[in-house]
Amino acid sequence: MKKIVLSLATLALSFGLFAQEKEIEAAFSAIESNDVSTAKSELAKVSSQIDSNTISPDSKAKYYYTSGQVALREGNSIEAARLFGEMSKYENGVVYSARNKSTKQTEYFQTKAEADAAIAKGDYTRAKEEVLSPNLITKVDNELRKKAENVLQQGNTAYQAKDMKKAGDKFLEASYLVNAIGGDSGIFKYNAALSYHQGQHYQEAFNTYKELIQEGYTGVSSSWVGKNNETGEEVTLASKDDAETQQKLGLVSGIREVKTPSVEKDLASYALSTLMELKKYDDLVDQISDKYPQDAEIQTLVGNILHNSGNTDKFLEKLVQNTKIDPKNPSNYYNIGVIQMNAGNDVEAIEAFEQAIRLNPDFKNAYTNLALVKIKPEVEYVEIINSNLGNTSKEKQTFKEYSEKRKNLYRDVIPYLEKAFNLDKTDYEAAKTLRQAYQAAEMFDKEDEMRAIERSLQN
Repeated sequence: MKKIVLSLATLALSFGLFAQEKEIEAAFSAIESNDVSTAKSELAKVSSQIDSNTISPDSKAKYYYTSGQVALREGNSIEAARLFGEMSKYENGVVYSARNKSTKQTEYFQTKAEADAAIAKGDYTRAKEEVLSPNLITKVDNELRKKAENVLQQGNTAYQAKDMKKAGDKFLEASYLVNAIGGDSGIFKYNAALSYHQGQHYQEAFNTYKELIQEGYTGVSSSWVGKNNETGEEVTLASKDDAETQQKLGLVSGIREVKTPSVEKDLASYALSTLMELKKYDDLVDQISDKYPQDAEIQTLVGNILHNSGNTDKFLEKLVQNTKIDPKNPSNYYNIGVIQMNAGNDVEAIEAFEQAIRLNPDFKNAYTNLALVKIKPEVEYVEIINSNLGNTSKEKQTFKEYSEKRKNLYRDVIPYLEKAFNLDKTDYEAAKTLRQAYQAAEMFDKEDEMRAIERSLQN
């Protein structure tokens, strides 16, 4: 009875695989006959399963080729270029296949590490390396090359005209097209991200930066140069082999490799800055933070993103971490103070604001917030005062005691408010707050002086 169940399960799985392959073939045949409607219908049946590692590279290549052709016919050129790029993954390089003894199906893996990991966990045959060969890409290669050149020209024209959205779109499309034909597409995608960013299209910029980071783009490239022995000028040579050959022939000398610098950190910073503008959080933030744990600039950006996106607890953790990385940065302590103040942790808030002031004696907002935290007991004092307005000796004594406490409380914070105002004597709100403090402290001469200043600023 168990064997019958297993047999039926295996049959069902095999049938499912066969159906996927059949639908992809039907979609491919339809698009080759220019039947876009049928191609879309057949693609829809298998789209949710296309990532399955039981679908052969050949069938996946046909799926993405057909999808790209559909997108192309519908005028979605960026998506078409991206899909052709996906297709190229299954027609170049190698894959590793292994037969699953339980399901009787062959499974395909992009890397040997993935195959080894799967085999270690299941009952598989030994993995075989299969070399992929271009097939479908040859059908569109010339078309994609011409399109890539045209699109890149459109991108450059748009960039010169400061149409950054169009420039970004065209550079991104060019990157996918170049990737599909096996070229180095990273620089075009990087230019797309920079164009979006410059044009303040932050979501598009972030999406593109994230793609580059996940693809491991570094921007590093190599070229070989040497001195032309006849003219004495430095020349760029086609390759290392070419450089060595020309040096042996005596045509050039002093050949050396020249590498462009990495843009990895720039990519990380730019990606974080777009998230700051969007006031969004993304898992990429933690990835970047972990990669640059001691970089003050990166960690400050990470903290700001956590703050802007409402991740207060993680923001506080990050700020505390940042004080160890960059202990002389007053902004970290000030931000800690703000969080602790809002959480009602007055002692911690006061310590943080005081440290910010020690590091930067001209930190205006730190003085103001320090005063606001220290004045908090006034709420309790006023409530007690208002509850003792009667004529009994006890009420009079309590009224007098807490009125004096309130007055002294204001006298204690006035130096902070004075410092804040003196740092910016055009600030109306700072003048008003200081005048009210003088009034509460019964420093009436000072109150009159500040009232005049307050009125002048109000006008």
